[in-house]
Amino acid sequence: MLEKLLSKGNVFVGKFKGIDHKKYFIIVGITKDVVTCCSVFINSNINNYNFRNENLRALQVNILGRKYEFLTHDSFVSCNNIQEHTMSDLKKCHLIGQIDDEDLENIITTLVNSEVLSLKQKQKYF
Repeated sequence: MLEKLLSKGNVFVGKFKGIDHKKYFIIVGITKDVVTCCSVFINSNINNYNFRNENLRALQVNILGRKYEFLTHDSFVSCNNIQEHTMSDLKKCHLIGQIDDEDLENIITTLVNSEVLSLKQKQKYF
């Protein structure tokens, strides 16, 4: 059933290995057979390592907290790292919202124009 509802821009919350708290993440790419998808994390702030590196800082996309019920403040979408998920991974998470088309387009454009994704990943998800 999740496969039929899943769309780019969905925002989920879930636990990730090696992270001691729940993370918000945005689905940015879905395979044609809807078996896997890729996502990016939403962070409250740009971490110091990314902030000090101009190239990594450019991959942090600001989203306004007032636009989204699930956010309490302005946040940053970290486009310097993607996570790949299976549908069974997503079933352990909770859908909490949707990013609007303008922000989603900005996030995807940032990813596609970066060197974060391989050509194979770009073809697979976009």
